Amino acid sequence: MAINISDLQKIIQEPSAAARAEVAEKISLAFAEGEFIDNEKRIAIEIFRLLVKDVEIQVRKILSNNLAESIEAPHDVILKLASDLAEISLPVLEKSFVLTESDLIDITKSSKNVEVMSAIARREIISPELSVELVKKENPQVIKTLLRNGNANIDELGFGHVYNLFGNDADIVDLMGKRKNLPAKFVEKIFVIVSDEVKRIMTSQYNIPMKVADSSAHYARELATLGLIDQSMSNMDTTDLVVHLHAAGRLNTSLVIRSLCLGNLRFFEHAMAVLSGISVINAQLLILDNSMGFDALYKKTELPIELFPAIRHLLKIVIEETNGGRYQRSDFKKILTSRLLEDKNIHEIDYMDYIITIIQNNQRSNAQAC
Repeated sequence: MAINISDLQKIIQEPSAAARAEVAEKISLAFAEGEFIDNEKRIAIEIFRLLVKDVEIQVRKILSNNLAESIEAPHDVILKLASDLAEISLPVLEKSFVLTESDLIDITKSSKNVEVMSAIARREIISPELSVELVKKENPQVIKTLLRNGNANIDELGFGHVYNLFGNDADIVDLMGKRKNLPAKFVEKIFVIVSDEVKRIMTSQYNIPMKVADSSAHYARELATLGLIDQSMSNMDTTDLVVHLHAAGRLNTSLVIRSLCLGNLRFFEHAMAVLSGISVINAQLLILDNSMGFDALYKKTELPIELFPAIRHLLKIVIEETNGGRYQRSDFKKILTSRLLEDKNIHEIDYMDYIITIIQNNQRSNAQAC
């Protein structure tokens, strides 16, 4: 197909939108297929610069569809199309290699359109920086699209944002677990909360130690155990249950911490009493002791000493929010999460991230049960 200056003049003078669309189709398709010599390419580019400003949407859509995969398309035309209406911009946003990293990040930052952001998330090459900007849009559909894209380069920062924003979304966590490049710090963190299908994938893909897989299998049982305990249970019933769990080797650190994450001070008191070998009454007094009482009690239980600062901080919140265990709050997990997130110094406490993970696990399990 030959092209000359008269074609450019026709575009300028042609009043018919249908005729302009026809010219746009022929010239852009021929350009993309490499049919023009250098001089013809220059004329075609000038035509594109006119057509990209055309008031007719169909004309601009034709340009976007036909030039999306052309590496010779002019940057200014492609950028103009990428910033156009969603129905026009999607092909170039998803496929054009003419768009720079800076272009894509700027468009992502300024866009509120889910289709636009999803198109970018489907690109063949996505850098860690672009991934982070897509995640920051906090849209679950966009994040799912990004996670499904095996070519998306998501670094530890990006995965951290995903986990912090959507750690309670079962579908998103499962998609994280299926990825082959999940940073090590997130593997064990999410393994306990993914579906059984994804657990099998992760066990093989990341060589999950058997001790982690085994502890994950006990997770649901622990939550079910705590679900048996409510305000209607007598102290005798709670004592019997805790003694039974201890005898069966199931009164472990994880279960004790989860009881606090649920705001269940009664179970915690009985567990600490059994683990330390003292009466429940004495354990209650030591737990409420703001000086050295709880420190001494904790050491007698032989619970991991490295977790003591985190457990003590968590216990303080539980006591305050339940008025010393006098009543159970139905919104306790929400209150606890809010307090922890508002505390700017929370991450200075050793193993507090572990505690926050347990809280998020509890929230997700409860949501699935509803």
